[in-house]
Amino acid sequence: MNLDPQIAAETPANAPIFPAGGMLKQFRLEGLLGRGGMGLVYRAYDTRLQRPVAVKLLATELTSDPQRKQRFLQEARAAARISHPAVAQIFDADEQDGSTFIVMELVEGKTVHQLIQDKELDLLGAMDVGIQVAEGLGKAHQLGIVHRDIKPANVMRTLDGHVKILDFGLAKLLELSSKMGPAGTQIVQTAEFAQTGTGVIMGTPAYMSPEQVRGLPVDLRTDIFSLGVLLYEMATGQSPFRRLNSMDALHAAAFEETPSMKSVRPEVPEEFERIVSRCLKKRPEDRYANTRLLAEDLRKIRRNTEAGIPQTTSWRQRLLDAWEELQHLSPARYIWYALGLVVAGFGLYWSLAKIGIDSVIFLAIAGLLVYRHFRHRPTRLQEQFVRRVSKIPEVRIITSQGHQISVVIDRPVAQLYGRVQGHLRTCNKRLYFGEPMTLTILHDLSSDEVHQMLAKPGVQYVRDDVIEQK
Repeated sequence: MNLDPQIAAETPANAPIFPAGGMLKQFRLEGLLGRGGMGLVYRAYDTRLQRPVAVKLLATELTSDPQRKQRFLQEARAAARISHPAVAQIFDADEQDGSTFIVMELVEGKTVHQLIQDKELDLLGAMDVGIQVAEGLGKAHQLGIVHRDIKPANVMRTLDGHVKILDFGLAKLLELSSKMGPAGTQIVQTAEFAQTGTGVIMGTPAYMSPEQVRGLPVDLRTDIFSLGVLLYEMATGQSPFRRLNSMDALHAAAFEETPSMKSVRPEVPEEFERIVSRCLKKRPEDRYANTRLLAEDLRKIRRNTEAGIPQTTSWRQRLLDAWEELQHLSPARYIWYALGLVVAGFGLYWSLAKIGIDSVIFLAIAGLLVYRHFRHRPTRLQEQFVRRVSKIPEVRIITSQGHQISVVIDRPVAQLYGRVQGHLRTCNKRLYFGEPMTLTILHDLSSDEVHQMLAKPGVQYVRDDVIEQK
């Protein structure tokens, strides 16, 4: 597994137990990758099966501690029981010449920490990672295994986009209570809580659940809390409970309210924030009951976000859209609407009081207002499209020529194409007459091409940094 440079930097200079080229059983160590949990991780080569692997060895200073050695081997036993694409596979675990080690698959890619630092995760990418982590944890939870250290450095995305959960070193096997059923069958019941020793807390402060911080019994819902922190950080770029020191981080995770995601990134969908907020409830019983339910909600909002479908109920969304449209009206439009309401009010009054010429005048004025409303609807829908798409961080420029719209993005990401096209389909569905809007998505433009685009009429939106570069 390739480890995060941040983790590798924490490794002492005298950390390597074996020099490069050292042998451990049939595994030839080729170089130190970094520190993972309680062990040092090496890139190695399996001379028997002729394949690259990762080998984790318990650090020298810990080999004399039977409890820590047992916990290290427990990582191998726990993870080896899990067969799932989202969990790094364990191949072997053994001791040799006083060194305890496990052998696992070598995962090529980047940790989520690196993806966040390099700003390579958009909102849909964050949802993809969350879904795969939830599914991998779900498989572990079925076996009575709680990870207890879910964080960006312990989740990797491979070169082909698959997610791998690393380091079950803090996992605690839950004892599954069972009873004998008919004909000697065994009925597995609810997993009992796992508990550390009194006063002992295990995990990474900014990602620990409140029950971990307080040294209370934990179950699968502690992983749901940590996954909520991971989702929050992937979507906003900031960890909600990261503080200047570990004690403040522990206090924030256990007692402080979670900052609103929209205060950090306003374009985060309300439904996504609702999902994350449920994961981050202080009381375990207020969170998702299991990761299967969490994964289902994430899959649903991912589909809706990619297609541009509103996340809330239809009537509520319509009211929100109307209110948003009112907030962006020009002063002249407000005057027209006010006059229209006044005329409609007087017309309704006279129509009810007397049937005659007044009714005809009222109907004529109302008809003109309705006609004006529908005549300008294509323009308003185009403004709505621009307003929504401009909230996507990767969008640089939006221009329009009639019904043709051009959108310039940072890089060609498949998820981004689907998201922009989804907004276009939503707006075109609400078009009653006239030509539907068409869309062109551009990327990798030269400075001259950007200059020419900005010099033409029809520029609807330009991101601030584009102006600065120009």
